[in-house]
Amino acid sequence: MDTLPKKVFKMKIKIIFFLIVLFFSQIYSQQEAEDLDIYFDLYNKIFETFTSNYVDSLDKTDLIKASFDGMFKEVDPYTKLYIGSSKDRLEILTKGKYGGIGMQIGLIQDTLTVLMPYEDSPSYSEGILSGDQILKIDTISTIGLTSTESSALIRGELDTELLLTIRRPSTNKQIEFNLIRSNIIVKDVPFWEVSNKGIGYVRIKKFSKNTAKDFRKAITIILSDKTTKGLIIDLRGNTGGLLSNALNILDQLVPKGENLLKTKGRIAKANRNFDSKYKSKIPNDFPMVVLIDGRSASASEIVSGTLQDLDLALILGTTSFGKGLVQRIFTVNDSISMKVTTSKYYTPSGRLIQKKDYLDNDVLTDGLEENDSTFYTKNGRVVKGGGGIHPDIRIEKKKIPPLVQSLYRERLFIKFASEYVHTENIELPIKMNKKIIKDFINYVKNYKINYIVPGEVELSELKDNMYDKYAKKNKTQKQKYKFQQEHSYIIVDTYGWMYVKNGFGKTLKRIPPEKHSLTTGEYFYSEINKIMPKSKLKNTDMDYLNSLTRNLENYFAEVKVLQYNDNENIQWIENSLLREMSLVLGNEKEKIKVSLFNDVEYLKAAELILDKNEYNKFIIPQK
Repeated sequence: MDTLPKKVFKMKIKIIFFLIVLFFSQIYSQQEAEDLDIYFDLYNKIFETFTSNYVDSLDKTDLIKASFDGMFKEVDPYTKLYIGSSKDRLEILTKGKYGGIGMQIGLIQDTLTVLMPYEDSPSYSEGILSGDQILKIDTISTIGLTSTESSALIRGELDTELLLTIRRPSTNKQIEFNLIRSNIIVKDVPFWEVSNKGIGYVRIKKFSKNTAKDFRKAITIILSDKTTKGLIIDLRGNTGGLLSNALNILDQLVPKGENLLKTKGRIAKANRNFDSKYKSKIPNDFPMVVLIDGRSASASEIVSGTLQDLDLALILGTTSFGKGLVQRIFTVNDSISMKVTTSKYYTPSGRLIQKKDYLDNDVLTDGLEENDSTFYTKNGRVVKGGGGIHPDIRIEKKKIPPLVQSLYRERLFIKFASEYVHTENIELPIKMNKKIIKDFINYVKNYKINYIVPGEVELSELKDNMYDKYAKKNKTQKQKYKFQQEHSYIIVDTYGWMYVKNGFGKTLKRIPPEKHSLTTGEYFYSEINKIMPKSKLKNTDMDYLNSLTRNLENYFAEVKVLQYNDNENIQWIENSLLREMSLVLGNEKEKIKVSLFNDVEYLKAAELILDKNEYNKFIIPQK
């Protein structure tokens, strides 16, 4: 770009900026357009002056990209520019496919590991298993690579070859897999079923291009089962996706002609009403429960909020995220796309779901002062505004104990499962027993697990407070010690003896020539702490504090050892192992299925569906 003629370069700058503001041009007045021309010219002058006179040569392309980044940072976090590989990731959402081999990967103990091969993918059909360790991608070693870097190497053009070298932990053997990259269809409806009690269940992970079609297939199968008494739609952890697919799913659940959603924005095109277009697949008086949590956002909130407002479903769980912004994707060229927030959405009752504290600026906060108003469902039930979808039945999940959190963080459940099920010849359905639990506990003791138990934080705060109070009472001693630290030094005399001295010149330690490697005459400052421990500073009060905190720290160390015998931890460990072992031996469907066995929210939802009277107490306003 440095070699381009100035006129051509200026023209390119103008073209690039024209493309960026093309979408917004229709909302500007003539005066505003003239102002823009002034700023375009100003930008060119600043850019040319800066790049021509800066002390070092500059990459002009990088500078232009940085100016784009600055533009997008001025608004909301969901308005983004996608260039190159980031655009490819965007297409996974919008198109529901990519050129790859179909597997989820991640780092376990710094080793690139297959977390889950996707069904009907090259990796799945060729026999790659959860827990397999990826050693090489073609000829490139994975040592030191991040998951993102590895994913970029695995993806590529369709129908091209990829060689993976893996190590299978259960056999400790290296295996080579020759794979052909193909279109990987992302299945965002990975599991549905009708239980033996007649409970229909559908899990929706995301709203991408194929979600509505997959949901239609699931709902058709569920409703064709004459034993089905009701439906649970699980949107927990679903962060959203394509608005169109959320509306297409609602079309299948809501009677024709009902309002589903309103969007409002600055331009006329953004102000729209969306009504149901088709006859509902759901029979009259058919109980539905939607499960949500704090990570259910955007499209998930559209589905759950609309069904709640129309009294077609009960919402169960915890308050959703509170993202009521709508984005459109604009293609600039083959390598650049933009995702731009164009409007806010409102549920049929009039609720703006956007939470008030979402942004640090005031760009998108107009009108939010009204979001705490009272709203009513179609039947006249009161529903809450104030950001997010508030559940009709609130169930707070038990927090995962610190030990179990650390085991998940280190991914030791999947690591153990991938090694254990094959060496122990375990088969589906898995029957958990004490031996499996014991073997797992012995297995994880080989790893350093860092976590905090109740009381440790308080101890740390108490320790800091005690030392602060001591320091205030002993200010002179503290200053003296600091001086000693900052001015301590080491010197080697002509005979090779090393002397360690404090800031006042006092010899603290004398080391013979054969005990060190320094040469005669060497002299340097050092930190006294590294040479002489604090305990050398004789002080009864400080010794007492050190002794007290040391005893407490030893106590917590003993508590952590006993965590493996705690009944609550054992229950969590058992459930976690059941899920991961089911994944390794089966697939994602098996993992989801067994996870429902002890799912409090699912069990409560099933209970409501089976008890029509109890369900109606919530769905019909009580006089």
